[in-house]
Amino acid sequence: MNGAAVVMAVTGDVGAGKSTVLGILESKGCTLIDADRIVAELWQTPDVIKAAVGRWGEDILEDGSVVHSKVSALIFNDKADYNWTMNLLHPMVKKEMLFRVEALKREGKPIAAEVPMLFEAGVEPWVTLKTFVTASRDVRLKRCLARGWDESEMSKRESFFMRREERMELSDYVIWNDGTLDDLREAVDNMCGSLHCSLFKES
Repeated sequence: MNGAAVVMAVTGDVGAGKSTVLGILESKGCTLIDADRIVAELWQTPDVIKAAVGRWGEDILEDGSVVHSKVSALIFNDKADYNWTMNLLHPMVKKEMLFRVEALKREGKPIAAEVPMLFEAGVEPWVTLKTFVTASRDVRLKRCLARGWDESEMSKRESFFMRREERMELSDYVIWNDGTLDDLREAVDNMCGSLHCSLFKES
């Protein structure tokens, strides 16, 4: 596989450690793109703020800005609100991610993009490798508890994704993250080695 063509999309289960995998890939020379960060930026744009206030009222604002925790509580408790939000944001997220990918590819840089809703939103043509990060439910629950989410919250968020088995089947590579950080680094090393990609390098 030509290293310059590699654009890896990383997705996975709630609490699986996607961001940690992205950090390891960054240490190997990848430039990162984070769909969630783009979403957070969009929530602060005038058009999205206006649409959100039209949907939920000004209670979601603080000093004129959308409060992420208030919006999350709304969209993850109501399928209609969730679908409305996805219809609003996904086209803008996809457009921005494509812009960033094309700019980085012109620079010849390997790219790793964290895309939580990779399969649910539809895999984009610029994705050349799909990596799924997972772990046992008990391990993922411990990580979610450390984040402040109980089992009910974890299950609620999981309900908005396709079944794990289906997403794993659609992925090109699956990384299990049940062990230590060193174990995870080894798993990422093995994946990068299997790509025969000279642009992935040790830091």
